Amino acid sequence: MTDTPQKFHTLFKGSKKAHGTFSIEKTTDVKQKGVGKTVRSGGAEIKHWEAHINGDYGLGVISITEKNQVSWGCIDVDVYPLDLAHIVNLVEHQNFPLVVCRSKSGGAHVFLFTKEPVPAGDMQDKLRELSAALGHGGVEIFPKQREILTERNDVGSWLNMPYFGGVGSTRYGYNEKAETLSPQQFLDFAESRKITHKELLAIKVPTVDDIKGGPPCLKVLLKQGFPEGTRNNGLFNVGVYLKKATPDDWEKSIEEYNRKYVVPPLPAQEVLTLIKTLQKKEYNYKCSDEPIHSYCDRNKCLRCKFGVGDNHGTPTFSSLAKLDTEPPLWFLSIDDRRVELTTEQLQNQLRFQRICMEQLNMMPPRMNEKDWQNLIQHLMNSGMEIIEVSNDASVEGQFMELLESFCTDLAQASVRDEILLGKPWTKESTTYFRLKDLKEYLVKHRFTDMEINQIASRLRDIGATHKFWNIKKRGVNVWSIPAFEYEATELQVPNMDEDGF
Repeated sequence: MTDTPQKFHTLFKGSKKAHGTFSIEKTTDVKQKGVGKTVRSGGAEIKHWEAHINGDYGLGVISITEKNQVSWGCIDVDVYPLDLAHIVNLVEHQNFPLVVCRSKSGGAHVFLFTKEPVPAGDMQDKLRELSAALGHGGVEIFPKQREILTERNDVGSWLNMPYFGGVGSTRYGYNEKAETLSPQQFLDFAESRKITHKELLAIKVPTVDDIKGGPPCLKVLLKQGFPEGTRNNGLFNVGVYLKKATPDDWEKSIEEYNRKYVVPPLPAQEVLTLIKTLQKKEYNYKCSDEPIHSYCDRNKCLRCKFGVGDNHGTPTFSSLAKLDTEPPLWFLSIDDRRVELTTEQLQNQLRFQRICMEQLNMMPPRMNEKDWQNLIQHLMNSGMEIIEVSNDASVEGQFMELLESFCTDLAQASVRDEILLGKPWTKESTTYFRLKDLKEYLVKHRFTDMEINQIASRLRDIGATHKFWNIKKRGVNVWSIPAFEYEATELQVPNMDEDGF
């Protein structure tokens, strides 16, 4: 084995907490189907890359680290059929420091590499801007998250890596001439396109100056030209902008923009009809229609003076992940901000609104219930990550660890009566305690995932029994469980004379 796995490992630095793996089950005419999962046993290692290049282990790498930084990002163009050479030509024509790869299903993974770790948000913003300039606005961007909730076992989203199977891989890269690259050639080409954080922020998308404060899509399209068949719709959106920006003379301006930017210009009668339509009422941008749909950079547009603004009150929902505990936890990205949810909070819109208010200081508007269900189902069907966890990371695992700690803590009852002081008492391989004292101990250690009835049920599951005792003329409800085994720690007693006491 050469040093190729090591070089890939270095190029695609990422999370040290977890990685992904994908195994193909079946192949359709377009998209490969299989099973993907997030493995929490650690990040991608050289051994994983060796197996990946050999075709034995489909590796996915999480770009975002625990510090919310990345050394690479990717535009995931999941569109079929796709002319990859055309994307390469667009990249080179606009002088973007990007590296285009064929994805496992024949789409494009367009990578950007940096010389040092950069904030995930900076990478995300720039790639979203570049994807819009390439005519693929709204596609998935990696990193999917600007920040991850590491304290809640959130690890971020992973991307399938190139060159699965090595030299014969169908996941290969292209050079600046749209020629395919071997693994080593790809590594050299990617290395040559690495940029600094300062250079990342300095990347400029070619635009016109006549859409001041307006949507980024129009700035790019007027520079590149409206695609065939979209001139009328394109000029309509220009008209919406002009009414917002120059309400006193927008009719004259729209005629000027038609002559200056629309090739060939629309006939005078069509422009007049368009003006009459716009005069009837206040229209919003047709963000869901071409040509601006493919060039959409919504997050940037929201910050523009004459962008979509308040016309789009519903946030963008993306990147749903499931922490596979019992019960499960869910992580959802809302306008690039991460929120933690229970299953009930994800199902119920009112509870969802409440958690958004508490964690994000925002309240998304309610949808039609059927639309909400369809949205959640779509997120679950669209590459949802399943984050596997060890037993001790589950609610039950945490409960058992704290129960053992409670029963074997130093503050143990020496006689039965001390149960009234909140202490567990162990005698003849059995530990006795009050349920309320266990509950207080759990809350003290910030474990609030079980109600008192759930704790009682779990105790019965592990063989606990309930008793009623009279202690100091008081009726006391007591639970008993088999005592945990533990080793008493022998404390070192200082020599008073030698230590100078």
